[in-house]
Amino acid sequence: MKSRRCSKGGMLMKKKISSDNILTGVFYLLLALVALISIFPIVFAFVGSFTPENYVTQNGFTLFPKELSLETYRYVFQSQGYKLLHAYGNSIVVTLVGTAVSVFVTVTYAYVISVKNFKAASKFAFFAYFTMLFNGGMLAWYLVCTKYLGLKDNLFALILPYSMNVFNMYLMRNFFKGLPYELTESALVDGAGHITILTKIILPLAKAGIVTITLFYALQYWNDFYLPLMLINDDQYYTIQYILYKMMSNIQYLAANPSSAVASHIVLPAQTIKMAITCIAIGPIIIVYPFIQKYFVKGVTVGALKG
Repeated sequence: MKSRRCSKGGMLMKKKISSDNILTGVFYLLLALVALISIFPIVFAFVGSFTPENYVTQNGFTLFPKELSLETYRYVFQSQGYKLLHAYGNSIVVTLVGTAVSVFVTVTYAYVISVKNFKAASKFAFFAYFTMLFNGGMLAWYLVCTKYLGLKDNLFALILPYSMNVFNMYLMRNFFKGLPYELTESALVDGAGHITILTKIILPLAKAGIVTITLFYALQYWNDFYLPLMLINDDQYYTIQYILYKMMSNIQYLAANPSSAVASHIVLPAQTIKMAITCIAIGPIIIVYPFIQKYFVKGVTVGALKG
């Protein structure tokens, strides 16, 4: 009897292990499918940017074109080379400075409303939350930015309006609340101030959350063309996203009017330029993201669950 029970137990254990292996295999298969679906548009845009315009006109975009060419990139950099480099410089400066400012404001605000013995924490939290629900409208925002704050045709106009995102602030607040309060309490007993506690204790433990909001802010600043559209008229301050948007609009206009002098002598890459612009715009993001991926995933998970 005992041997039969052992054999039955062994069979059940083997069946459980095999079912677990099947579920694990299905999970990894679905994960691979999602990864393939996610990366396919990037690969498709990359291949399409090297496809000749004539080939696309005749056959459409394909993942494996019979011809490859640099004519689209050559046209982009020959016609707008200096402006593109200048716009890249503006975008890099705005992204680096803006991200640093936004992370500083967000972290300090989140720490203030996460401190337990701060009596006005709930009021500051409500004030931030209120701005998510109500605002003065686009016209009021534009008048305040241009007439009263001087945010017009300068780099500050591309940075200050995004100086704090309330969602990112609450993400960091939840992250701070997830840390043991005994660390802060013991530091206060030892005579440490809140600046010391934040810089020496909290920030080293909140590295994953800080990297997460840093990525969020960097993507927001890098991909933004709304602020240049609203607040910038001087092309000296154009960002890469806005100048690429204007370039694509101009090419589509010329391609739609073939009777114009320029369009009649040049084969304009009206289709392939969309793919080239995509690659130019997302290139830095693709390069940087793999190095901070583990912090990003950990920060989003912890910040979302704790609170």
